[in-house]
Amino acid sequence: MPAAACLTLTVAFVRVVVGVLGIGVVVGTFRDLVSTVITTQRDRRWSAARRYFKVTWAWYSSAARRIDDPKQRERFLVPYGPVSLVGLLSVWVALLVFGWGLIWWGLQQHMEGIDDLPSAVYFSGVTFLTIGYGDIVAEGGGSRILAVIEGLMGILTTALVIGLLPTLFAAYMRRESKLLTLDDLQTQVTPLGYLRRYTDGGDLAPLYAEFRSWDDWCADVYDSHTAYPMLLWFRSRQMGRSWSVGLGIVVESASYVLAAVDQPNHHEAQSLYRRAIMVLDAVRGHEHVTLPEPPVVSPEAVERQFRAVYDTLVGYGLPVRPFEDALAREHALRADYVPVLWGLSEALLAPLEFRPNVRPIPVEFGPSPAPGGGS
Repeated sequence: MPAAACLTLTVAFVRVVVGVLGIGVVVGTFRDLVSTVITTQRDRRWSAARRYFKVTWAWYSSAARRIDDPKQRERFLVPYGPVSLVGLLSVWVALLVFGWGLIWWGLQQHMEGIDDLPSAVYFSGVTFLTIGYGDIVAEGGGSRILAVIEGLMGILTTALVIGLLPTLFAAYMRRESKLLTLDDLQTQVTPLGYLRRYTDGGDLAPLYAEFRSWDDWCADVYDSHTAYPMLLWFRSRQMGRSWSVGLGIVVESASYVLAAVDQPNHHEAQSLYRRAIMVLDAVRGHEHVTLPEPPVVSPEAVERQFRAVYDTLVGYGLPVRPFEDALAREHALRADYVPVLWGLSEALLAPLEFRPNVRPIPVEFGPSPAPGGGS
């Protein structure tokens, strides 16, 4: 076979391979876009979105760890969630434009003005973004149809991502607004303080009503954060009000009631606990974030903490189990949520405390003085 014929066959083969590679890039990227935005189903195959968040968060969080001031670190971390969505859109667009560029390079014999890969990517970009300068023209019906398909894909990609934003921010606002109700008029909210607020006088009805409300919140967080894992990186605009820490406060309060209070019909506490564990298991199963191993907590520290809760419940006159029995139950319950909560807070660089950031009431409110009375 003459050398010229061999070269022609080789070039044709390379064009076919590059075109097929371009089709693979376009199909894989658009499938990732659709599965992330529309179907919201976890896909074990390669995902540009999953890889993007892993790489960018690893870099961004490593930079944040170098900031010693907690307030400055939190200000640095807050923009990552919303801004990362813009970056994800850019990654999807770049991959789709490059994939279509490979396709056009493989079809350059049907294109007027495409001589190399840069010119093919240029034509892909102006077609995908529907700019259409007209300096490169598709020849033949098949190439023109492909150009229309790429332009339509560009419009759909932009529309899908823009349509995603209201859904994300609505879920974010529902999550954050509920956290405001954890304010117990103290400088720092704790599970013990939460119990004291809602069981004052030994009546568990207000606490159970709270548990029902947080059960609904957990169901909403589970649905939204499994569908859109990028919400994990949407932080509160107020420092010291992490949703993972807020979840820890209420689930630990439910575990205290389940472990210590000896009476039937703990349905609200049981439901909240199970729903919270469901949320944590879903987060632990996400490939978007890797949870570190938790530190070892001494049993003595857990016992001291639980003793304060136990004595408080006894002081309210509630029926309680023997302390050793209740402590054993608490250890068993903590094993299901403490490691995941600690790992999540560490992975997201969330401080392990919850502060409502409100000013204390400056005066003691009492009855108003009688009209005409002295001060």
